[in-house]
Amino acid sequence: MHFPFCSIIVLNYQGEKIIQKTLDSLLQIDYPKDKYEVIIMDNGSTDKSAEILTKYQISNNKLQIKSKFQIINLPKNIGFSRGNNVGIQKAKGTYIVLLNNDCVVDKNWLKELVAVAEKDETIFAVNPKVYLGNTNKIQNAGIRIFKNGYAQDRGAAPKNNIQDYEKDTGQYDKQVEVDAVCAVASLYRKSALDRIGLFDESFFLYYEDVEISERAKKYGYKLIYSPKAVAYHIHSATSNELSPLFIYHAEKGRFLHMMYHFPLKTFFSELTKFSIKSVFRLGYGIKHPTRFIQQLQYIKVTIFFLFLWPFFIGKRFALNDKLKRN
Repeated sequence: MHFPFCSIIVLNYQGEKIIQKTLDSLLQIDYPKDKYEVIIMDNGSTDKSAEILTKYQISNNKLQIKSKFQIINLPKNIGFSRGNNVGIQKAKGTYIVLLNNDCVVDKNWLKELVAVAEKDETIFAVNPKVYLGNTNKIQNAGIRIFKNGYAQDRGAAPKNNIQDYEKDTGQYDKQVEVDAVCAVASLYRKSALDRIGLFDESFFLYYEDVEISERAKKYGYKLIYSPKAVAYHIHSATSNELSPLFIYHAEKGRFLHMMYHFPLKTFFSELTKFSIKSVFRLGYGIKHPTRFIQQLQYIKVTIFFLFLWPFFIGKRFALNDKLKRN
């Protein structure tokens, strides 16, 4: 097998309890040590991450990756998109591999991702099979996109308004094209990123991977799910699902994604419905003070787009102009 050089970028934020397991798994992958680098972007962590990473780097110099193991400390949390973009600009690999700081990877994970990408130059990204922690549940097998702009992990199976996931019974054992690739532990072709652009930094957190997937498809690239590449993910380890942070950025990301890639009629229709519901949600929050901050996030998203939609329409036209020139 041909082993092209890969740059693995681990974006860390407040990861003192989880980051070492992630890095330990990377050091055990079945891929030539001189054929990959690990770039850790510490996104302004205020916990003991920096101390752990420094000690970790020193203790693992003996593993023949001294020059391949980099730590870049950012002065503050600049978000998922921008944080990874800084890492991508430093990367030397033919392939860029993004890995969450709450993921552990199988020893064949990288090799299997590369094997798929090497078969077809029109493949933009490869998504592994991602299990929910150490369970037999599928947390992600690629992403599906719906007509209302929402995106959902293949494998997600919500029950009674609580997010749950399907047990692995072999239903996701086939390599297929998917609507979008989840950036939790996936591989991206660097030459394609150079062509279509990096992650849109208007997305602080969530849906940035959906947007770049949509953009890549417009350039004629494919998005592939590979069941032979395996990772294990502690979902939302640094941002609890349905927390105010999660609600705000997930809903904001959905509408940004729609603004760029959906018919404008659909975008404004969804925004109108969302805005009306947001008013009722705020009323619910006033009646139930313990839920007020949570419900307030929907109004914040509404206000954001009511004021800034003309700016994002401009970005939409700029993206389309670039596409036409390519």
